Amino acid sequence: MRAAIANVRRLVFGLCCVVPLAVHAQSPRQWIASDADRPLVGVQIKIDRFTREAATRVKATGFAFVRLGVWANAMKDAAYRKQVATAFAAAHSAGIAVIVTVRSTATLVQPDADQEVRVQQLRAAAAELVQVVKGIVGIYGHDVLAVEIWNEPELRKYWPTGDLDSAFPVYMRAVCEGLLTVRESTHVIGFAFATPPMPGSRSDILLRSVETASPHCLDAVSWHAYGKSAREIRAVSDYVRARYGVPTVVTEWGASSGALGGESGQVSTYRSFLANLDALNTPLISIYEWQDTANAQNIKERHFGLVDAAGKDKAALDAVKPMLGVP
Repeated sequence: MRAAIANVRRLVFGLCCVVPLAVHAQSPRQWIASDADRPLVGVQIKIDRFTREAATRVKATGFAFVRLGVWANAMKDAAYRKQVATAFAAAHSAGIAVIVTVRSTATLVQPDADQEVRVQQLRAAAAELVQVVKGIVGIYGHDVLAVEIWNEPELRKYWPTGDLDSAFPVYMRAVCEGLLTVRESTHVIGFAFATPPMPGSRSDILLRSVETASPHCLDAVSWHAYGKSAREIRAVSDYVRARYGVPTVVTEWGASSGALGGESGQVSTYRSFLANLDALNTPLISIYEWQDTANAQNIKERHFGLVDAAGKDKAALDAVKPMLGVP
């Protein structure tokens, strides 16, 4: 396992010859200083679609950042590493910051391992993810607005590791310990919960299980606020601030043109949501997503984009621009 981790370290840092270290105008600490101001608004896009042209369009729309996903286990593959490098080069070319969400798409333990071995495997997997994060920050740090750890761990699809309640604390405590030096220069946020972290919720229980041993792990708690009102989002912010002493950020919110109401319904939902940004009490919102996904599992999931699968503007894009200050 040590050899595998060392290999990942060499592979990640090997990207340094592809993209030069960027210098972003905004201090990485500025955006999270207060959650009382108008939040930064960004948009999610898949790394294989994030070209220089797409980056220019995203920037011209008025978005302050992009959210990109990087799979730690895939960083062993040269073609994937090149894809990641190309995506960061696109962001750099447009002068747009990046929130990079890092997780593994593979199980973190062997299914037949006993408890002691499982703990060892979880800690080794955590060390592997930490090395990937350190590599990304070391190469692209001045373009990175924040590193987000994981994505919707409450859902089996995104936590393919067995029992969440026992495995999550072990793994995340090791990740938190490993990222202490990263937090000196870069925001670390997590854990992109699928459900609001309110009292007694699954996400709140998971937070507490990590916070007990690693009270200074996160600069902000991230979650996904599909269908939530401004009042509900603010209530989450107030609770997390009081209980954990950090702000919340919404790293996924969106509306589909494949749902009831079609494109006009998507436009209406966006206008209503963006008109209430000042009431959310959160420093950051990431929209899901920039482009439709033609191969998603159902009609709704295929049409969350502001542009269609071919890259053509949808009505929602024109509705978003003036609300982001673009004429």
